[in-house]
Parts: sequence; structure tokens; C-alpha cells
Amino acid sequence: MTHLLHIDSSARSEGSASRRLSAEYTKAWKARNPHGTVTYRDLSIDTPDFVSPEWITGVFGPAEAANADTQAALDASELLIREIEAADVLVLGVPMYNFGVPAIFKAWIDQVVMGGRTFAFGENGPEGLIKGKKAIILRASGSDFDNPDFAPMDFHAPYIRGVLGWIGITDVEFIAVNGFTPEQIDAAIRDAGNTIAASAASATLAA
Repeated sequence: MTHLLHIDSSARSEGSASRRLSAEYTKAWKARNPHGTVTYRDLSIDTPDFVSPEWITGVFGPAEAANADTQAALDASELLIREIEAADVLVLGVPMYNFGVPAIFKAWIDQVVMGGRTFAFGENGPEGLIKGKKAIILRASGSDFDNPDFAPMDFHAPYIRGVLGWIGITDVEFIAVNGFTPEQIDAAIRDAGNTIAASAASATLAA
């Protein structure tokens, strides 16, 4: 049975284009996978902790400094990591904020990128330990960052692609919409419908 992890990170509970896109994608995937299962996490409600001294001590030691607080920090990370491990497909709704990702999404990344757990250094250098997953990033922004005038300021897609690749998720697809007015966003989401349907079908075959 295939499994999908659906994560939203927009600060908007209503009127969010990235939430609409990720919901449409999950709906299309479920239509293709009627027996598949979904885990949903809304980072604006269940916000991961930022990296703390307790987390750093828990991950990097020293062992004698471990206590209930360091273990609690590690347990919070482990829950998020296991959600990724359990999924065949990751559907990540990630709007662009100030040319990058929302802080709550970065907090999630910082919890799941852990040396010795999701990546390691071996004889051939760094190796991602989370393999065999497909990630679809549903992105919304005001401007079109495929436009050469704006592309140099896109620190969103390269960061997500790079950090997911670092932990072993190299099959990463972006579906993006842009616009400032509700009418522009509505039109862009309608236009993205065929792309979402085709991608969901492809994700089904890959899972």
C-alpha cells in the first residue's frame, strides 16, 4: 500500500495558493490510489521547534550531558523523520516568502536533516540515507521566478532541491503558480490542473 506525506507551511489558513495546490495534488493522488494512505501535517499549527541547545547536545553530545530535555528534542525530530521514511511520496506546500522558504518550513528541515540519521559521511563523501522517495513541491509566489529578471533572486527552489538531495531525496518536482490578485491566482491554479493530474499519475507509477 502506497503512502503520501502531505505538508503545508503557509501562514495563511484561508486564501493560500500553496495550500490549494497541495490539496489538489493530494486529491488527484488519492483518486489514483484509492487504497493509499495519507499523513497530513500543518506546520502553521504544529510548528516544529527551532534548533535548541538541547537538540544540539542530543545530536552531537557529549553523552554525559544527555537528559530528559535532550531526549525530548531528539524524539521530536525522530517523529518527523519517521513520517518521511514511511512515505513513498512527499507533497510539500511551500510558498515563497522574501525569496526563500517560510521559517516554519526551515524549522522542519532543521529537524529532519540529522547527521547519522538522514545523512552520513562515508569513504565516498556525504550520502543521503532517505532514498526511494518522490517529492513534489507546490509553490506560490507573487512574481514569476522563471523570468530571467527575477530568477537570480530565487533562493527557494535551489535550497529545497539541494537540502532534500542532501538527505537522499533526488526525485524532486516543482509545480509553481504566481500572481498578486485573486483572479490571477485562480487562473494560475486552473492552468496547473493538467500538470498536477499528470504528475500525480507519474507519482502513482513510481510509488
